[in-house]
This record gives sequence, C-alpha cells and structure tokens, in this order.
Amino acid sequence: MMGGGCPSFGMMGHGRMGQGSWGDGGWFRGMMGRQPKMGAMVEGRLAYLKGELNITVEQQPAWDAYASAVTGRVELMQGMHEGMAKTMQTGTATERMDARISGMEAMLESMKAMKPATDGLYSVLKDEQKAVADELIGGDCGAF
Repeated sequence: MMGGGCPSFGMMGHGRMGQGSWGDGGWFRGMMGRQPKMGAMVEGRLAYLKGELNITVEQQPAWDAYASAVTGRVELMQGMHEGMAKTMQTGTATERMDARISGMEAMLESMKAMKPATDGLYSVLKDEQKAVADELIGGDCGAF
C-alpha cells in the first residue's frame, strides 16, 4: 500500500522454498502477526494522503466516500489473506493454485469497487491536487 511494489502470491512461490523464508510459514505468520496494525497503517496513510491533497471542506464528501472505500477494501483483503494463509502453508499444489486464483479475483473485484470512489474524489480535485493524486494514488497494485 505504501510503496515499493505489489507482492503477489503467484510471484512469491507456494511457501516451501526453504527454512527461514516462506517454507516454515514465516511470511504468512509475519503478515498475520501484523494484521492488527493494518488499521493504524491505513488510517495513517489516509491522513497523509488527505494532507498532501489539501482536501477542502467542499471536497470532504468525496474524500469521505474514498476513505470509506479504502477501509472496506483493506478489510476485505485482510479477510482473504487470513483464509489463504492456511491453504498456502498446508494445501496441495492444486489447492494453492486455487487459492491464488481466488486471491487474484478478489483483488480485481476489490479494485473495481474502489474505482467509483476514486473517480468521485478525482473529479472534485483542482489541477494541482490532481497532480499530487496522480503521484500518490493507485501506484501499488491499484492501492490507495
């Protein structure tokens, strides 16, 4: 969400690549261990983005809709990751592939759900705000 790229389960392998990496479930345990902090990270990112965009009172309703969509997307993706973790650690090759496909489909649907709120926000921004939005929104996996 906050930079550097878009990890995907398909690119990371299936979790059996050796000790200390994903092979012992370390990647998923690490992700799951950080889940409670995800809400604070999202709130922080939204506060940063709102400040950088200099959202005005008139733009607040569009901002609120966007922030709500972001929060909903994050919650959806957290639930999906929780469901995938066990399969990625213990599932068969075909079960892991099915989990990856489901995850990618969920990501696509989530991004589609974000589009109207993003369009709504973008439509009320002034040109200088749009330049900031172009730089900060949607770069990593279509994330906020």
